[in-house]
Amino acid sequence: MLADLHTHTIYSDGLLTPEELFKKAKAVGIKALSITDHDTLEGNIGAREIAKQYDIDFIEGIEMSCFDSQNEYHILGYGIDITDTALNKHIEEFKIKRLERAEIITKRLHSLGININFNDVVDKAGSAPITRPHIAQVIMESGYVSSTKEAFNLYIGDSGPAFEVKAVFQVEKAISMINAAGGVAVIAHPGYSVTQKKLFKFIETGLDGIEVYHPLHTKKLRREFHSIANQYWLLETGGSDFHGDRYNEKEIFGQEGVPLMTLQQIRKRLIKR
Repeated sequence: MLADLHTHTIYSDGLLTPEELFKKAKAVGIKALSITDHDTLEGNIGAREIAKQYDIDFIEGIEMSCFDSQNEYHILGYGIDITDTALNKHIEEFKIKRLERAEIITKRLHSLGININFNDVVDKAGSAPITRPHIAQVIMESGYVSSTKEAFNLYIGDSGPAFEVKAVFQVEKAISMINAAGGVAVIAHPGYSVTQKKLFKFIETGLDGIEVYHPLHTKKLRREFHSIANQYWLLETGGSDFHGDRYNEKEIFGQEGVPLMTLQQIRKRLIKR
């Protein structure tokens, strides 16, 4: 009885619409789902009604991008009020900052002879916040590289010549904003970018949970994060981080996640809050 609490749609950097995502989830046997698009709540609008059509339990979600001290972290929010004023204001401001960042990256690409059209990047993102994968897709479709991975490796990756850092937004602010919107805050895939020292700092700040189960986590990491979660009475979440276009995702979707009981634990924590 699997719950996948980390998925993405066309409203951020995924390939599927919410309905297509639920249809695919139903086909692979997923019983509960959360849409956790990057820095947007658009995919959650109307999702509860679609979930009912496919007999899938649903909880609203978001994945907030944080950047502090030259490091990037992601915080998942579950059970949030998607109409919360402060959260939506932040999303709109962050979307503008993403747009400005994309313009800077595009100008740097031009200086390197990669003359992509910025309007094509905007069109590729649609209503979603512009992310580097959108830029990578335009670079590929313009014939400069053979894959989006190559675009990252050569130009827009963290050490690439066209890279531009994200706007500063601290993890502590993300946790506070999620809590104020009625939700619980969970550190996403900590094994990817979070040192143990930073993790304990986030816990002290008020973190509600750890994403223990993620495709990037080895068995050793999962044991370590499980132990920390138990020690501090934190929620243990997990999911496939499904986008629809990455290597091996088809096999992972429907296999990576947590028991349905996890959703009950999240809701109990929400009620207590």
